[in-house]
Amino acid sequence: MPPRETARRSVLILHGIGAPERALEPGEARFWLSREEFCHLLDRVAAMGDRRPVLTFDDGNASDAKIALPELERRGLRAMFFILTDRIDRPGSVSAGDVRALARAGMTVGLHGAAHRDWRRLDAAGREAEFRQARARLEDLTGQPVTLAAAPFGLYDRRVASWLKREGFEALYTSDRGLASDADFLRCRNCVERDMTATDVERCLRGSPSPLRRLRGWAGRARRRLFPLRVA
Repeated sequence: MPPRETARRSVLILHGIGAPERALEPGEARFWLSREEFCHLLDRVAAMGDRRPVLTFDDGNASDAKIALPELERRGLRAMFFILTDRIDRPGSVSAGDVRALARAGMTVGLHGAAHRDWRRLDAAGREAEFRQARARLEDLTGQPVTLAAAPFGLYDRRVASWLKREGFEALYTSDRGLASDADFLRCRNCVERDMTATDVERCLRGSPSPLRRLRGWAGRARRRLFPLRVA
């Protein structure tokens, strides 16, 4: 087996593209890019060559298959798609056939849970639904093991990481800004938002947040990774 890649790279989080086909959750609109913004970003990524960031998509929006997949293939790019299984076949989200198509195209399909819930607050029944049942659904659709997960809303703590490790997941992708390596279990990602400045986009592409964001990110990571959420 070849050694695992240890180079640290930026990982981008993308969400919906174009006009949403479902009702958005509060605050979600700022994560939707226009098709023009998305294609411009992909052109920039493709031009970076070996230094290009890893691309990830959260939620399983219909635009993953309708827009993202063909645009990625046009540029010879690959991406990871973290899908909410309760939304499969619902208006505005990917269909079961879309999930199969992503896998056939060589994209990685990962777990985002079932119902877009805060994983820190799950009880045993919740973990069964969000981790095991949702994972089984994706594996049944793709015919491939699902070994990567992305935390809904970027919310996680030490217990969540421990639960996923016990379930055999290889990595948990977060919303913590910075660089990540395939040797990490907790892998930072950089969220791309609508109407970002050119400087902000460049920071995402390189995984180099501003000094203030870096300080806040360090403090947030320390709290999430050391102190579990207290659940009443």
